[in-house]
Amino acid sequence: MKLILRMNIKYFIILILLVIPITIKSQSFEKDFIIKKNQVPYLFNEFNSYTNQEESLMLFNSNLNPNNKGGYSDLNDVWLRVKKDNIWEFPINLSEINTGDNDLLLGADKDYFYLLRNNKVITYSFKQPFDLISEEIIKGFENNFDILSGSINPENNVIFLSFQGFGTFGVEDIYYSKKTIDSWSRLVSSGSSLNSSYQELSPYLLSNDTLLFVSNIMNDGYNLYYSVSKNNSFSDWSEPVKLEKLNTFNSEYSISQNLDNTSFFVSYSKDSKTNYDIYEYKSSDSNNSIILTLNFENEINSGSVEISSKNNFYENIDIINNYSKIELKQKGLYNIKITSQSYFILDTLISIDKSQSIDLSLTKIEKGTRIQLSKINFLRASTRVTDESLPYLDNLLHIFSVDNNIKVTIEGHTDNSGDYRQNVKLSKERALTIKKYLTDNGVDKNKIKVKGYGPSKPRYSNSSEANKIKNRRVDIYIDN
Repeated sequence: MKLILRMNIKYFIILILLVIPITIKSQSFEKDFIIKKNQVPYLFNEFNSYTNQEESLMLFNSNLNPNNKGGYSDLNDVWLRVKKDNIWEFPINLSEINTGDNDLLLGADKDYFYLLRNNKVITYSFKQPFDLISEEIIKGFENNFDILSGSINPENNVIFLSFQGFGTFGVEDIYYSKKTIDSWSRLVSSGSSLNSSYQELSPYLLSNDTLLFVSNIMNDGYNLYYSVSKNNSFSDWSEPVKLEKLNTFNSEYSISQNLDNTSFFVSYSKDSKTNYDIYEYKSSDSNNSIILTLNFENEINSGSVEISSKNNFYENIDIINNYSKIELKQKGLYNIKITSQSYFILDTLISIDKSQSIDLSLTKIEKGTRIQLSKINFLRASTRVTDESLPYLDNLLHIFSVDNNIKVTIEGHTDNSGDYRQNVKLSKERALTIKKYLTDNGVDKNKIKVKGYGPSKPRYSNSSEANKIKNRRVDIYIDN
């Protein structure tokens, strides 16, 4: 089984890792992250990205790409994006530096970027036309397989590589080399406390003593781990710790960090066009930030959160392992919209004036379920929805995207003001108003029934105008 998995990786991905300077303390790494999907996807596999200081250029590696210099079998090429008018243009192959060999992007800083090609560490200028600066041999590099990953630290004086060498503890092990005055030292194993009989991949030196990497050591897929060096020795490490709040239900393949603590990791997804999604994450270690943590009682494997206020909008914050964390710029009243497949959309207002954690529960879309459309209200004695209700109508369309066979009953209600028979008629007309909106937006009319209950089923006492407004409502029932 293990051999089969390794062969899949060979043909799916050559792991790579881009090092970007950071200042995060290892003690805080495990606990504070804000995660969202990358906004600049590419049709083919893309595993790393680095932007220059002006954020006008972006470099990344791509493999299994028919447009690589060596074609589809080319293990890695370096690609470039250029930002124009605040939009990333379609990437281009840096054909002037790429070869038919594995051009592995090790890292970059504001002036240079670094490649490993065969047994040489190659430095290029990070300014067009990307001039060759130097080539230096790294000793002891003998890879017995195609899988190769690695990184160079922010100070550009330590390189960590993962490959299958001679005398490995398992398959791919982690090695390191230090920069001397005029060369790189011979690669040395990071030792048995870090390397196992499984695969250790994509090493990234987070700080002077903390190493991030990917491993299948727990035999539960490929996950992100970190380990701390003992006595500043790169050959003796603490027991690896799984990064629970960054790992998804998929398999992880690489991780990197940026100057502003905004960073990237790669996760395997069968639903994506390339099978590899790049996720962006940001450390939320800021004394001035308001951190909103959403904990979901349901077992939600995926989904998104949109948060908006009068002045700010945050979108595509991913739900990872029933958990989502958002860094807000200021306190205030926020609308929170949570979307997840198989659940009714939760759309609510929350006043936030400090960092806090909120527990939420979503209602599953299944037969026999009834949900009150509390955000959709009607004007008194009218079939017209209030202006405040209009943004919430689109949420209803999500119900029919879950299952093509879903059928619903829309139930209209009124308060107790006026004539009973007229209220029954009015409540049915209100239900018909919602049905018309749905059918106008593509829902089959045969999937929707309507009923009017008038004032017979109030949810609140009609003792106040505020409660009467709440009783002028529509419910949706998923038919058995």
